[in-house]
Amino acid sequence: MLLLRRIYILKNFVQMMSFSQRVGIIVQARTSSTRFPEKIIRKFDGDKTFLDILLSRFQALSIEVPIVLATSTNQKDEKLEAYASKYDYPVFFGSEHNVLDRFIECSKKFELDAIIRVCSDNPFLDINLIQELLDNYKGEDYLSFMVGGQPSILTHSGFFSELVSVKALKKVKELGNSQCVEHVTNCIYKSPEQFNIRFIEKKVPEIIRCTLDTENDFENLKDIYFNWYKTAHNINFKYEDLVEFLESQDELLEKMKIEIKNNIK
Repeated sequence: MLLLRRIYILKNFVQMMSFSQRVGIIVQARTSSTRFPEKIIRKFDGDKTFLDILLSRFQALSIEVPIVLATSTNQKDEKLEAYASKYDYPVFFGSEHNVLDRFIECSKKFELDAIIRVCSDNPFLDINLIQELLDNYKGEDYLSFMVGGQPSILTHSGFFSELVSVKALKKVKELGNSQCVEHVTNCIYKSPEQFNIRFIEKKVPEIIRCTLDTENDFENLKDIYFNWYKTAHNINFKYEDLVEFLESQDELLEKMKIEIKNNIK
């Protein structure tokens, strides 16, 4: 029955993508963060990690798509393969510092025409918004969300992902701008004259910070996990549900406000 269900879901997915684009999710992950090493695999609540939280939540997608964890060839990142295997996801090992090239080569290996880029330091990513990207994709070079007048990838809420065509990534590589190799998509969404880009408007209070970048972020996300996520245990929650909870947590919001101030880029 499980096999038949997978075939049915995949068939529906292919029918939906009428322009014959094969889209996959690539989770960008590494352990060598200089500010907070191994932040995504630091254990809490037994052996649980925030990488576990994120990877397990893709099971809530109603449409089956390829999901790959893309990390670096740095030996320290080999341990991430065990986390991906736990959820039956393949791993791709690519360039440590040229993330653009890592995504292009990963897409080539898994025969993807477009990717949904997910940052592993966003454990409370809204899975429904991934579904929204898939439902709204019409073959653009770039499709994502606009929050407070700026692309969601530039915000600290931790709720959003972005969809980009492999063709656009290759074009960026050909342009040879060194500023494009680490952040992958910045040279696309900042160049509407060269690329076909589109944004979907969303609203999030600026004070919300659910991304994992520092040890204080780690403690704040643990607070969310123990006092909301674990209790509700709804992996398919909408980000508005989490925002509603956070707006009732004055002390936690104040901690987030401090982290936002201390981490302005």
